[in-house]
Amino acid sequence: MNNGLPPLPSPGGYEQAYAVSHGLALEKLRQADLADVALKSGAVQVGPDVVLLRFLNREYEVDRLLGQVTLHPDKAPVPIAERLLILHYLVTASGAPPRGEWIAFKELPDGLLYHSTFYKRTVKLLLKKFGDSPATLAAATAKIGGVKAQMGDAAVTVQAFPRVAVTWVLWQNDDEFPAEGSVLLDRGINDYLPTEDIVVLCQTIALKLCYADS
Repeated sequence: MNNGLPPLPSPGGYEQAYAVSHGLALEKLRQADLADVALKSGAVQVGPDVVLLRFLNREYEVDRLLGQVTLHPDKAPVPIAERLLILHYLVTASGAPPRGEWIAFKELPDGLLYHSTFYKRTVKLLLKKFGDSPATLAAATAKIGGVKAQMGDAAVTVQAFPRVAVTWVLWQNDDEFPAEGSVLLDRGINDYLPTEDIVVLCQTIALKLCYADS
């Protein structure tokens, strides 16, 4: 992905939209020092061309020689959007420590340009599912490793990657105001993912939360 801001795909449109990006990211990983990649990203190198990486509370095997990203240890296939997120995280990771300051998505580079789409594909999804009962959000995050946070009427922090966390905050509707929500990110998240990928990451998390009980 680049700063030309390509149109974001619909949830079902990843295969065609990201095929080229997937190939470019894989080639970049093949040319990188894999030990350095593992060190900076928090992955574990288990072979000359293989690393294990934790993503949303599950372990994935990335084999750059074979060009495969699979669930570990059963080698189950992974959707293209998630494969691309994993590859982009690995090739982008700088190893920088978190800044320790939560910011809204719109404060990221190009965040304002993407904000309306981001809100629709993330916060709006969660409000539709949990807006009337924010307390149920915590239970929904259990499968992907979320933990409660002390914000709003309900909040959870999801450790998406070893060095990327996303906090979701919900406020329940009342007599005066409708339900509302927010997504908070560490100010240094672009040391690990481009802004475009952060949209896809948060959308992926939102969809997993909405269908956690299905």
